[in-house]
Amino acid sequence: MTSTDRLRTAAVGVLLSLLVAAPALALPAPRSPAASEALAREIFAEIIGTNTTHAIGSAKAADALAARFLAGGFPAADVYVGGPRPDKMNIVVRLRGKGKGKPVLFNAHLDVVEAIRETWSLDPFVLTEKDGFFYGRGTVDVKNEVAILAANLIRLKKEGYTPDRDIILFFNTDEETGGDANGADWMLKEHRPLIEAGLVINHDAGKGQALHGEKLWNTIQTAEKVYATYSLTTAGAGGHSSLPPRDNAIARLARALAKLDAYQFPVRFSDTTRQYLEAASGRVGAETGAAARALLANPADVAALEKLRDAPVFNAQAHSTCPVTLVQGGQSESALPMRAKATIQCRLLPDENTAEVLATLRRVIDDPAVEVGVVTEPNPSPAATLDKAVVAKVEQITSEMWPGVKVVPVMSSGASDNVFFRRAGLPTFGVSGTFVEESDLRAHGRDERVGVNEFYESLEFSYRLIRSLAAAR
Repeated sequence: MTSTDRLRTAAVGVLLSLLVAAPALALPAPRSPAASEALAREIFAEIIGTNTTHAIGSAKAADALAARFLAGGFPAADVYVGGPRPDKMNIVVRLRGKGKGKPVLFNAHLDVVEAIRETWSLDPFVLTEKDGFFYGRGTVDVKNEVAILAANLIRLKKEGYTPDRDIILFFNTDEETGGDANGADWMLKEHRPLIEAGLVINHDAGKGQALHGEKLWNTIQTAEKVYATYSLTTAGAGGHSSLPPRDNAIARLARALAKLDAYQFPVRFSDTTRQYLEAASGRVGAETGAAARALLANPADVAALEKLRDAPVFNAQAHSTCPVTLVQGGQSESALPMRAKATIQCRLLPDENTAEVLATLRRVIDDPAVEVGVVTEPNPSPAATLDKAVVAKVEQITSEMWPGVKVVPVMSSGASDNVFFRRAGLPTFGVSGTFVEESDLRAHGRDERVGVNEFYESLEFSYRLIRSLAAAR
C-alpha cells in the first residue's frame, strides 16, 4: 500500500467514525397526500368560519358537513343530521364495512366556547395561518379534529376502501355546555343504534404532549375527573359600615376559603395516573420530576405534594381538586354585607366517594355558619380498562410517525363526552395524535391556535389509526 493509499484509508476511517458518532437526525413525520391535506384545510376553514357557540348552535356546521359527505359519495341513508333542538344538531356518517365485527366510532364535538372579537388579535371565526400556526376559535378544541376525521373518511371513500367493520363518524353538539342539549347524551338516549359501536375513539381527549418543541409522548385517555360544583354561603345582619360588629359575612367567607385553599385531598393513584407520572417524572424539570417520584414512592409525602402544586398538569393527576372560582358579596360600599357567596369547582377522581367530598368540605371549613350547598351534582363515569390491542395499534402508528415517542395512558383533568359513552357501557378511549405545548394550550382562551405542521401530522396519524382499528380483531 502506497502512502497515498494509506492516507485515503485513514481519511475514510475518520469519516466513518464521525458518521457513526454523529447523532441521528430526526426525519420529518409522514404526511398525507397533497389532495387530502388541501381538503382537510378547506373543511377546517369552513367550520372555523361557522360560529357554533352556545347562543348560535351547531346546525349550520352539521348541514355543511353533511353536504361534504354527500358530495364525497356517501349515500343519504348513511348520513344522519338530528339533535335535541333545531339549532343543536349532530351529524353521524357511516362507511359500510364487511360486517366482521362491531363498528368503530370516532367522535369530536362541533360546538365551541364564546370568543369576544375585542379580546383577540385576529378574528376568532376566520381560520388564519400565521407564524406556523392556525388561529381561530376551535382550532385545538376541537374543530381541527372534526376537519381531520371528515377529510380522512372522504379520502377512504374515494380510495374505494372497504373496512372489515363499519366506521362511524359522530360529530355532536353542546359538549362545552352540557345540559339537556348535549348531543352525545341525546343520541345515546334517543338514537343509540346509529352510534352503537364496539369501540369509541374520542379525538377530544388524548393529545400528544410537547415541551419546547420536543415531542414527549402521545397519550391515551382512559378516564376523566368528575365535574362537581359546590357553593359556600354566609349571612350577616347588615347595617352601616361605620358601626361594624365582630362578625362580617365576607370576612367569615374569606376564612373558610383560606382553609379550603390550604387543604389538599389525599393522593390516590390508579394504574393510569401511576404510569403517566412515572413517564412524566423523567421528562420534566428536575424539581417537578423529583416531587413526582417522591409522591409515587410515598403518596403521603406532604412536602412532595406541596412542590407538585406548582406543576398543575401533574398535580391534577394525583388527587381531587376543589378551587374557588367565583366570589360574590355585599351590596354597597358603605353597607355591611348581608350575604356573601363563593363557588367551588371540584374535579374529583373517577372513583371518589362523592358523599365524603361534601363531608370533607364541611369538616375542613369547620364553621356551622358557612352553609355548604351542592350546585352541580357529581355524576361519575367508570374508568376504561386499557385494551392491549388498541394500545398496541396506537403504539405502532406513533412509532411509525414519530420514532422514539412513547404512548402513555392519561386521566383528563377536564371533561369530555367520554363520560356519556362510558356510562352507556361502550369501550371508550381518547386518542388524537395532535401534539400541543403544555405551556401554550389556548383552548377556551385568547388567540386559540394549533401548529400547522402538527395539524397535518395528525391528519396522517388519524388516517392510519382509522384503517388499523377498522380491521377485524
